[in-house]
Amino acid sequence: MPHNNPRLSANKVVFECLVNKKDLQEALSKELEQISDPRDRGFVTEVVYGYLRYKGRLDFLIDLHLDRPGKLPMKLRVLLGLAGYELFFLDRVPDYATVSSAVDLCRKLSGRNMTSLVNALLRKMVHKDINSIDTFKKDNPSDVVFCSRFYSCPLWVVKVLSRDYGAEFCLAYLRQTLEKPPLGVRVKGSFFDLWDQDKFVLQKEGNSLLLRDGCPEIESLIQQGRVFRQSFAGQMAMRELGMNQWSVPVWDMCAGSGGKSLLMLDQGLNVYSSDVSFRRLSNLSSISRKYGYESLIFAASGTYPPLKKHSATILIDAPCSGLGVLSRRPDIKWKRSLTDVKRLTKTQADLLDSAAKSVQSGGRIVYITCTIGKKENQTQVNDFLYKYKNFSLEKKYQTDLKQGLNEFFFGVVLKKN
Repeated sequence: MPHNNPRLSANKVVFECLVNKKDLQEALSKELEQISDPRDRGFVTEVVYGYLRYKGRLDFLIDLHLDRPGKLPMKLRVLLGLAGYELFFLDRVPDYATVSSAVDLCRKLSGRNMTSLVNALLRKMVHKDINSIDTFKKDNPSDVVFCSRFYSCPLWVVKVLSRDYGAEFCLAYLRQTLEKPPLGVRVKGSFFDLWDQDKFVLQKEGNSLLLRDGCPEIESLIQQGRVFRQSFAGQMAMRELGMNQWSVPVWDMCAGSGGKSLLMLDQGLNVYSSDVSFRRLSNLSSISRKYGYESLIFAASGTYPPLKKHSATILIDAPCSGLGVLSRRPDIKWKRSLTDVKRLTKTQADLLDSAAKSVQSGGRIVYITCTIGKKENQTQVNDFLYKYKNFSLEKKYQTDLKQGLNEFFFGVVLKKN
């Protein structure tokens, strides 16, 4: 039933995402259906994504005012963090009203016992400067600990970035993770001549567009099947890896919801799309029909290839830690661990092994990730080339942070000789 309590909705979404490990966009979309006012829907989206981007900073400020921060229940930590984000980053309502709303919500969620704590803590927090470097250097932390606090990123991720790329790159990327990513779209080829929204275009590469906020027609164009959402950085990776020259058919081995399959279909390539998830494939099937594309879609594990005929090109849009898209998916950094990286690295290696056996002689494996650590990228490729002497590295690409896309993709083309 629709309601008018956006702060309660924001708490529900974050709790579902971080505690129950639900997909962020799925949890958000489900909750937004219950909100009747479009302004409140916009508020919930802003505060959820903003809180997840700045959760590290907000947690640090919360802990400064607690004797035993480890004892704070997660439900209250989320409530305080969301209210803190509203206090520091939004000016929709006066500070006293934000504090009062948080106290009321605490009473609703946890009873009266914790309302005094919430009230007192938020009133103390509001006098802090969340953008002050000195606040986060209070106890003379090491450089990596400071970066973890100030740039709101788990310590293990900061250590990986520093080790793999050095301090300058690490800082540049961490800054970008706190910024909203511009919207990437692709205009369907047959409609490109009708595109008339250039004043909102930040960057254009063929049919691929990077848009500033406020394009009034974009949702309508998506609904009409003229435009589809697609990371601009991801589109650039596919283009730089020579997508329009790939031999067909292309087997999209880990198609997911089909973003890259749609990209290839719009390019006129013959594509087979598979994934282990029936739910994601169902979404791909409906989207393909919406945009008027035809492709073979089937459920299969890439590690157990069902195709008897060898493919000319195999695309592995690899399951990865996702650390390259933290501006768009800020929840990922709070869900991932080094254990996940180890598990995913094994899965990636298995997929590459399978592709090596399934691609025809003279064919190519295209390996792409949206993560940034070298274990899943360059080291993974080096290990593959060491193991399979009949393959050679034909192309390599990684996003240049200076482009300001706020996302990072890595990819290679491996040719079977």
